[in-house]
Amino acid sequence: TKKTTTTTTTTTAMKYLFLSALLVGVATAQDEAVDYGADLSFPMHYYEVSSNFPWLPHNTDPANNPTPPELEGKPIQYLGDKQSFYSDYVQSCVDHYGERGNRCLSNERERVDMSLRQPQSMVNYTKYGYTKIRAPPEVFQLIQEFWQANKDKAKPENWPAGNTYTNHWKAPSKMVNVEDTSYKGGGFVLKQNIWNAARDTISEWTGQQLAECSLYGIRVYPEGAVLATHVDRLPLVASAIINVDQDVDEPWPLEVIGHDGKAHNVTMLPGDLVLYESHSILHGRPFPLKGRFMANVFIHFEPIGPVGGEIVYDTATDLPPYLLPDSPEEQNWRSRNPGGHKIMRTQTFTTGTTEAHKAAMEGNLRELKEYVKNHEEVVNARDENGWTPLHEGVRRANIDIVQFLLDSGSEINLRTGSAKTGGSPLYWAQESHDTEDHPIIMLLKENNAKRIAPGDDVTVQHANDGAEL
Repeated sequence: TKKTTTTTTTTTAMKYLFLSALLVGVATAQDEAVDYGADLSFPMHYYEVSSNFPWLPHNTDPANNPTPPELEGKPIQYLGDKQSFYSDYVQSCVDHYGERGNRCLSNERERVDMSLRQPQSMVNYTKYGYTKIRAPPEVFQLIQEFWQANKDKAKPENWPAGNTYTNHWKAPSKMVNVEDTSYKGGGFVLKQNIWNAARDTISEWTGQQLAECSLYGIRVYPEGAVLATHVDRLPLVASAIINVDQDVDEPWPLEVIGHDGKAHNVTMLPGDLVLYESHSILHGRPFPLKGRFMANVFIHFEPIGPVGGEIVYDTATDLPPYLLPDSPEEQNWRSRNPGGHKIMRTQTFTTGTTEAHKAAMEGNLRELKEYVKNHEEVVNARDENGWTPLHEGVRRANIDIVQFLLDSGSEINLRTGSAKTGGSPLYWAQESHDTEDHPIIMLLKENNAKRIAPGDDVTVQHANDGAEL
């Protein structure tokens, strides 16, 4: 008994001394990357967090203490008893959903499986997989104006039963959705404007042409919120988080596992923008938020080919350009995409929409050229809302699309609306883009475009046959 007591006391003392030294080390290096990796703060590649504590005998005196079988291969756990925290996290989800609580467990298995399978199967576009910058002023201004006008009207965010990506059952998140037309300034035009303003920054960082995939938020996390570490589902690849606003007692870092395999805790202030390869970079906020709230917006694109090159279509494999052939993810991807890779469409197409409209919406110059070559008249075709491919190209802010359509005979002053009393392309360009020196606006003006607003009593002659527009 005496020997057991002595051993326990010695182990406890060693544990105390080690943790004290660790805390001192962390306190003196707050701004440096903490040298740990996956599966310490939250399960990522295993279904549980490592409990391989550094003060255990096999770590302090490996020559005389073999590693227990259950700890073989587990990383050293520097962050304390995170397994108890995680167990409580999952159990509280199970308890909340009662008869549907098994969904919490299945969702966690799926999250971990995807976190292990997907990163090793991806093409990466940057050295580290993430970086932090200040948001371009034009992007942040759009979001801030919307947030300030509507922040007091946040609505509860709806989560599927058993979803474990946040602890919404304990710390319910809210949304001020940029797409919600019930909010002042909300709707598709705002969403498209944010995409347009963010695209160049993300494209320059990745070196890729980008197609829009998802723009989500503004999500408002409350006190106690946790975001489980995960990778995003394809085709969400080239992504950005913008911190819109916060009221916190201490930083609530975004933990990312970089391409170097190390964890990096990235703190954010309003106006900060984190660029990250969300398809391969494990990311989350596994430490509870201390404070009142944090509000973020999430912007996602799909790479479709290198800047200055052709849009990539792998006709041999039908795989997207960011998915490695013969990788662990390929079979899973094919089961969800039996028709092969297609660039994601973020718009709901209306009656009368042609393939030219769709190509212009997606910024797909190759498909547009192919379709117009065989259907020249389509350049002035209207959908049920009176939009032509040129209107779509202008809204998409793709100067190559707009130039091609003008060269192909698109009427530059056609008006939208079923009664042809809506806006001209120049009107929509000026509504969608902030500055008069925007390349799309300048190109339209160089081609003698007229600004015609919806409802304006203006008669414009068709260039070919004199018909009123």
